[in-house]
Amino acid sequence: MRLKSLLKSRCPHCLEGEIFLSFMTMNETCPVCGIKFERENGYFMMAVFMGYVMGTAVALPLILILYLSGASLAGYLITLIPALIVLSPVIFHYARVVWLHIDEILDPRREQESSKSL
Repeated sequence: MRLKSLLKSRCPHCLEGEIFLSFMTMNETCPVCGIKFERENGYFMMAVFMGYVMGTAVALPLILILYLSGASLAGYLITLIPALIVLSPVIFHYARVVWLHIDEILDPRREQESSKSL
């Protein structure tokens, strides 16, 4: 159930509400359960790390393929830079979603943290 809601960018607490208004614009709170997504200032800095991990997961197979095919430095640059630029919005989006879900698993929110229950 959590994997499905993660892939659909749903709230890590109720697994139903949408995290994003549009592809790059987040809701401040869950429209279903009302939790605030950003717990504190700098909360999404760990999502930056998640983005690095995801970018590396994209780049390593490409680097391996280029290495095995004997590509030149220009081949690496022509392949890797556009691939990472094109995938950057997707990586940004899912890095935040993954971080929200990991944080919810490690430190579940209490009902008192919900803005609707206050």
